Amino acid sequence: MSNDLMNNQNNWMDFGDDFFNHFGRNFFKNGFSFPASNRQMTMKTDVSESDTAYSVKIDLPGLKKENIAIEYENGILSVSGKQEKANEEKNEDGEIIHSERYYGSYSRSYHLPNVERDHITAKYDGGVLTLNLPKSSSTQSTHRIEIQ
Repeated sequence: MSNDLMNNQNNWMDFGDDFFNHFGRNFFKNGFSFPASNRQMTMKTDVSESDTAYSVKIDLPGLKKENIAIEYENGILSVSGKQEKANEEKNEDGEIIHSERYYGSYSRSYHLPNVERDHITAKYDGGVLTLNLPKSSSTQSTHRIEIQ
């Protein structure tokens, strides 16, 4: 009974769909007029592993190949991309009537150990970056450290 009273008192401005609870989230998700590919750029990734290699596919729609950077160091694969665009609309007299520009940079890192750095290959086609990371043939043995 007391719980029902508490809920009734807290819901005096309830608009039925949690309007105020999600106001900020909805504003920032839909409030800007960036292209959809930039608004939700999360580098969606598929990673698969076999006995001999890792295969990584990353969705990077709308990015140019020259704006993608790939690095591998100390067992960490890092992929980053940037995108910038400027749009101007002019009237018949050549006066700017509308101008928009945006810039976005994205990066993500993946822990993929024991990779032969010199044999990593990358291909970018149709907005999908495909990486093949062959595993190192030499396995590192575990070295036990004695406590003195």
